[in-house]
Amino acid sequence: MGNIIQSIPEAKLLLASLRSVGYTEETAIADIVDNCISAKAKHIDIIFETEKMRILILDDGIGMTAQALIENMRIGSSDPSKQRDDTDLGRFGMGMKTAAFSLGKRLTVVTRFEESTSNAAWDLDKIPDIGWNLIIEESDSIAEISSRLGAQGTVVCIENLDRVIGSLDEAKAKKKFCKTAEKVEKHLALIFHRFIEEDGLVIRINGTEIQPWNPFVINNNATQELADETIWSDDGASEVVIQPYVLPHRTKFASDDDYQAAGGAKGWNYHQGVYVYRNRRLIICGTWFDYIKKEPAYNLARIKVDISSVSDEEWKIDIKKSTASLPGYVRDTVERAIDICTEASARVYNSRGTYSKSNISAPNLSYVWEQRKKNGRYSFHINRKHALLTEVKKHLDTDGAAALSAYLTLVENFAPFMLSGVTDSLQKSTETAVNKASLEYQVEISELKEYIALFLSQGFTKEETRSTLLDMVNYRHLRNEIIELLEEAE
Repeated sequence: MGNIIQSIPEAKLLLASLRSVGYTEETAIADIVDNCISAKAKHIDIIFETEKMRILILDDGIGMTAQALIENMRIGSSDPSKQRDDTDLGRFGMGMKTAAFSLGKRLTVVTRFEESTSNAAWDLDKIPDIGWNLIIEESDSIAEISSRLGAQGTVVCIENLDRVIGSLDEAKAKKKFCKTAEKVEKHLALIFHRFIEEDGLVIRINGTEIQPWNPFVINNNATQELADETIWSDDGASEVVIQPYVLPHRTKFASDDDYQAAGGAKGWNYHQGVYVYRNRRLIICGTWFDYIKKEPAYNLARIKVDISSVSDEEWKIDIKKSTASLPGYVRDTVERAIDICTEASARVYNSRGTYSKSNISAPNLSYVWEQRKKNGRYSFHINRKHALLTEVKKHLDTDGAAALSAYLTLVENFAPFMLSGVTDSLQKSTETAVNKASLEYQVEISELKEYIALFLSQGFTKEETRSTLLDMVNYRHLRNEIIELLEEAE
């Protein structure tokens, strides 16, 4: 090895470059909101302050210690390859800083943790003099920002908004501020709609609470929820859930306003397509991944795809968390879902309101079996969202539903085509070894525990249960685990 010479990037040039990664005002603020949600905030306030021409994002999350704040303000504060918690929406440790710099030249963060308040700031105008050094100060400005905090939480303050208002005069700057706030409201209503709907998260802009916009119009009884599919990566580490929806015909909305609202901020044609969610946070809105072109007849087709942060590298999630690419192992399944969903959309779209929900759903009656691929193994499963099965479940209590699920699992595993070796012919010539650290493995072990408990509670002996489970095609690769679980069972 030759001589090693340390080469530290020039602070002013690097930080100036970070300002041009491609954020819009709304995607930048969404990236900062990610941090608030990761901090377990229940309330997030975004304030466009026209008097001081600054943007404040406040949350009531857990806050940070002084050391944690300094670490989080560091450029590149986390390893993108590190596995993250399901509630952590970050990746590169760059989001808050780059997002803030794309809006203005000064970023100040004030945080309160266990009655201790800390602050730190980056000021791009001072970088030539102070280099890679954070600014920590006690001033009236910091005190004023701190006064907005409750018992705990964080305030992100972005000032010197040259990328938002530039050199506009005061009147034009205020007008631009208002338009920006409107864009941000519509964007966050979509990006974080699941957190608002499912977790009760409250996000306010200038005091007005954001109402979630759910692209799948699930509150309309005429919306069709088609059969979902679950795909696992080849190493079993990540799971992808694909759920297609067909939205109602225009005549099935209560009013024209409801119909226009369902079309979305950018219209029906723009919002058709696949929606990719990472840890329930929307990453991609309305794309067909270059598989088909957008057509008016497909306006009612929207497909929800759920992935986790474990899949970041496979999906090529970028720093802005606004682009992704389909991994090879899910492409066939997603394209099949697109075919089914767009075909159903075209039927409804062209029906001119003459259809009924029952006759539109009729073609799906034959969709009884699903093919899945897990860790290189193919298997067949009963469509658990079939309309008739869903109707049966409505008449069952919790125990009855569990017993039915177990019975359906027996049907899946002992179906003649499963026992005949059809699935074996589909397998790879060399299967990947079972990865006991994978999510897939944990899910399968959990399923086996439930079946063992249920079979034993129904009076079946351990030997009967053991023999049955060992003969199940979908669990053949877990022979040792089945034996151990039964030995542990009471």
